[in-house]
Amino acid sequence: MPKSMYLPKIVVLSALCLAIIAIGTAQTPNFPERMPIVERPFSDDPDKFSFAIIGDKTGGGLDKWPVFDRAIDEINILKPDFAIMVGDLIQGDTRDLEQLAAEWKEFWQHESDLIIPFLPLPGNHDITNPVMYDYWKEHLGRTYSAFTYKNCLFIMLNTEEWHNPVHAEWDWEKEGWFGEAQVKYVEDELAQHPNVRHTFVLMHRPIWLYEHSGWEHIEEALGARAYTVFAGHYHNLTLHTRNDRRYFVLSATGGGLTPQEAPEAGAFDHYSIVTVDDKEVNVAIIEPGNVHPADIAAAAIKEKIANLLTFNSQFNIDRTQPFSSGKLEIALENTLEKQLEVDIAFHPNQNWQISPHRLSFQVKPGQATKGTVSLTVASDALTPLPIYDYSIVYGGEKLAGRKNLFHPIDRSNMHVLKDWMLLGPFDLGITEVPTNANDVPFNFIAVSLPESEVDKTYEGQSGEVVWQKHLSETERINLDNAFGNPDWAFGYGTTHIKSPNAQRVFAQIGWGCHLGRLFLNGVEVPEASIPGTPLFRGWAHFELSLKAGWNTLTIQSGDYTGGWDYRMEIADATNTLQFSMKPVDLQNQ
Repeated sequence: MPKSMYLPKIVVLSALCLAIIAIGTAQTPNFPERMPIVERPFSDDPDKFSFAIIGDKTGGGLDKWPVFDRAIDEINILKPDFAIMVGDLIQGDTRDLEQLAAEWKEFWQHESDLIIPFLPLPGNHDITNPVMYDYWKEHLGRTYSAFTYKNCLFIMLNTEEWHNPVHAEWDWEKEGWFGEAQVKYVEDELAQHPNVRHTFVLMHRPIWLYEHSGWEHIEEALGARAYTVFAGHYHNLTLHTRNDRRYFVLSATGGGLTPQEAPEAGAFDHYSIVTVDDKEVNVAIIEPGNVHPADIAAAAIKEKIANLLTFNSQFNIDRTQPFSSGKLEIALENTLEKQLEVDIAFHPNQNWQISPHRLSFQVKPGQATKGTVSLTVASDALTPLPIYDYSIVYGGEKLAGRKNLFHPIDRSNMHVLKDWMLLGPFDLGITEVPTNANDVPFNFIAVSLPESEVDKTYEGQSGEVVWQKHLSETERINLDNAFGNPDWAFGYGTTHIKSPNAQRVFAQIGWGCHLGRLFLNGVEVPEASIPGTPLFRGWAHFELSLKAGWNTLTIQSGDYTGGWDYRMEIADATNTLQFSMKPVDLQNQ
């Protein structure tokens, strides 16, 4: 990577070192009389500011760039004054300059989304040997430094200084982890800034935990001033107290770790926001995933999400052949700003041959891809229909996921039955929802199907009832309206289907009630009742064995407290079926 690509990082550091901003004294807001407020002191410090600290990205976590990217996005939303990273930016541990350049290129590609000044510290993965030390010096600059900002002193230490190639051998007893030159630099900076509001010391390894490390000299120079220390390296959050000062070992921000559910264990990815207000320093530990911009759920974005995946079913049911076959085409177009990962998996189905059972896509922004699944089934055994799950992961986080049904028949070939004769309502015999969902009211299952004579009367829930015509204007049959909004009731709907010959036809019913049964020519079709589920909400898919001539379809449905309807559909691709609520020639069969 050209050296010029690193120049903005050096310019940022210089700008921070020289920043002197004149801000007027903060004032208490001028509230109107009786303004509701819990009175607490407003900040009177014109130099109040905040900065972010980013933890280790490497040392494992090769697949965790989405965590780092999310942290960058959230820091941009919170917009502190600047960000510091406590080392381990790349995997490193190499002397191959080409490999080193590639790893740094990868890091800067992810870091480049950050909109505030960024100051990196070297970690043991960034400087693992003299070759990497020289690379840092050439492309990034100093390995340790100090600057002041709004009357606070920042000391940026290098715990890997022992890789400096000017040292043929490192005298650990004399140099410790920092070396005499670095300790002298820190002592001088502290001496030059004795009256700052606060001093922040940042390093990669928590050297204060090491014996005879050289930290004792820096700690002695810090003396009684107000200061806070931050380090990384261990990928586990721990707060130490030394000399009545806080020493933080920060966890990773996308680096390798074994997470634990209890946050007290400190084993979770996070970044930190440090806020300085007068002489008070507040440290917030933020786990990526819960800070969002105002437009996170804008309508335009939701529309893009809804249109990411398209499913196109092409299937030909040929009853003259033993098997029918077709395909499901899946198209994915990434119109969003981050990589999409899509996984589609079919559930096992003994009737259907499906190949492949699983598809996975990874699509970068602006790219598109397609996949095809082939399906075959015995022409006389379509149900149960295949079911598949799909999930969409966006930038490492689940964006969408649901369960879909492979429907072998085009929507235009499904005829909706809207004309019915209705009878009801009848009393369910209960006034409370059964505690066990498998308990179906006795009145619902013990009753015989009513006769179809139009003039016959029946004892209903609130008096005598007779069959009544119902010509629905909508595709769902609204039984609440038809029966006068009763509670704890059931009723019947009947209609007729004429077939030119004996045949099996595909059908489906969308139940909008608690209880439902379906009968063809007086015989119950159990598949229509959603097997294993006595309380009905949702769709059931099944086949009907029609006889030649007129067939009687009867639906018995019940509801507890309103919202009572159903929608019945029959496949009729060739338009050979006839439908009527009461065909005139029914008596002539």
